[in-house]
Amino acid sequence: MKEVVGFVVVSLILLGMGFPSFVNAKEDPFEEWEKEHTVRVLVTEELSYKNGQLSRQVIYSGRELKAKVKVNSILKSERIPMDKRSLEILFPKEAQTLARGVKTRRIYYKTTVLTRSDDPYQWWKNDPYLPRWTWEYIGRGIFEKADPVNLIWENTKKYGVKRVLRNAGWWDYVLATPHYIYDPPEYGGSGWEIGDNIATSFTGIPNRYHMRLWVIYTEQIVGSTHYEYWSWIRFTHVIVSYEAAEDKVASYYTYPWDVMPDFYYLGNHILKPLNDGGATKITKITKISG
Repeated sequence: MKEVVGFVVVSLILLGMGFPSFVNAKEDPFEEWEKEHTVRVLVTEELSYKNGQLSRQVIYSGRELKAKVKVNSILKSERIPMDKRSLEILFPKEAQTLARGVKTRRIYYKTTVLTRSDDPYQWWKNDPYLPRWTWEYIGRGIFEKADPVNLIWENTKKYGVKRVLRNAGWWDYVLATPHYIYDPPEYGGSGWEIGDNIATSFTGIPNRYHMRLWVIYTEQIVGSTHYEYWSWIRFTHVIVSYEAAEDKVASYYTYPWDVMPDFYYLGNHILKPLNDGGATKITKITKISG
C-alpha cells in the first residue's frame, strides 16, 4: 500500500513540475503540417540604382525549395523612388557603388515556412477552428508565414471594430505590405483573402501600432497587430512587440465590449519579439430588453 501511495505522490509531483504524464497530450496537427512546410532557403538580396529609383530584388533558391515547394527559385522585387542625397543617407557604404550603376549583393541562408496556394493549413478542421498566422504572397503561387493572429472579435461587424480604433485616432487605408489569410470556399469563404490595414500613422515613420483585419466564414473578425518602427538601414518596418500591441488594441474596447485576454490558445508562439500564443477575445455585448 505504501508503494502505491508513493507512486501516486511521485506521479503528481512530476505532473506539477511539467514532466510528461503517462497519457500522451493531444498532438497539435499544425505542428506536423508546419514541419512538412519548413524550408531552408538560400537568400540573395540585390540592390541597384538607376534614374532616381532604387531597385531591390530578393531571390529564394536551394535544394529544399525545389524538393518541398516544387520550384527552383522565387523572386520578390520592389522599386522605390529615391534621390542621390537620400541614397547617401540610407546606404552610406553602398551609395557610391550604387550611384555608378553597380549592383550590391548579400547572400545568406534562412529557415522559413512556405506553402503553395493550393495547400493551406486547414485550420477550419482543427481546434480551435481559427487561423493562426498571416501569410505574405511571394510569387509563383507561394505564400510565406508572416505574423501571428492575436485578436478575435465576435458578435459584431468589421466596421464596428474599426470605428472604435478610428475614434482613438487610428488611420484607415495605410501603407503596408499585403498579408493574406485562407478562408475556405467550401464553407463560404473566398480562399486567400487580403487583410484590411489600420494603424496609428499612414507610413509608420518613425513608428506606429499596426493591425490587419479579416472577416472569416464564421463571421468572427480576425486581427493581427504589432508595434513597429521604420528601419532606414533595412528599408522596411521592423516589429518590436506583439503583446504590447495586443494589449493596446484591447484597451480601447470598454463597455459595451467584453474583453477576455488570451481566451483562445492558438499556439503561435514567437520568442523574439514575444508572442505568447494566446489571442484576446473581444465580444460586443447585446442589450437584453426587459
